[in-house]
Amino acid sequence: MAGDSSTMGLINPYLEFYRAMPAACRRDPSVPISAAELLSPQWLNLKAAIAGHFAWAVPTEQAVRTILKYSARVVEIGAGSGYWAWMMRQAGIKVVAFDANHAPFTWSEVAHGDERAALFYPDHALFLCWPPWNSDMACNALTCHRGDYLVYAGEWMGGSANPRFFALLASTYDAVDVVNLPQWYNRDDRLMIFRRRMR
Repeated sequence: MAGDSSTMGLINPYLEFYRAMPAACRRDPSVPISAAELLSPQWLNLKAAIAGHFAWAVPTEQAVRTILKYSARVVEIGAGSGYWAWMMRQAGIKVVAFDANHAPFTWSEVAHGDERAALFYPDHALFLCWPPWNSDMACNALTCHRGDYLVYAGEWMGGSANPRFFALLASTYDAVDVVNLPQWYNRDDRLMIFRRRMR
C-alpha cells in the first residue's frame, strides 16, 4: 500500500498526477509483467515525457520516510529533474544530487556530475532511481561509493542498469528494507534499501 502524503506534510504533485491518470496507465498486479508495453510507442513516449518532468519512479511519503530511517544524508546520481531530491529535502534529508545531463526544468538543485561524484560522499547513502538500462552508470556509482547504504528505486534484475550492477550488489550488499511504490503500466518497481556487508 502506497504511503499517504499527509503524514509528514510533503507536497507531492507527481503522486496526485499518477492517481489522476486512467487506470489503464497503472499496473494491474494480477497481470504478469510482459513486453506488451513495447508494442505501444505512444505510451512509451508519454511515459518518457512524464519521467522527464517528474521521475521514472513515483515517490510516496512512506518511501521518503524509509530513506530517512536509514540515512539523513543522500548522494543521488542520475537525478534528472531532481524530483526525488526535492521530496527528500522536504523531509529534512540533506541531498546532493548530480546528473551528467542538464535537465531543462528541475524541481530542486541538481549539479552537473557523473557517477564519480559518489566517491566524495562516503557518509551519504547512495540513491539511484531507474539508472539507465544497459549502462555501466549504476555499477560505476556503486563501485565509487564508500558509504554503507544504497537506496535503489527500480526493478530487480531488469528494466534498468545492467547485470554487472546487480551482480556487484548481490555480492557485497544485503537487502534490509523494501517499500512498494505506485507502479506504471507493466512495470514492477519498488524502493529497496541495501546495506553493505562488513568489510
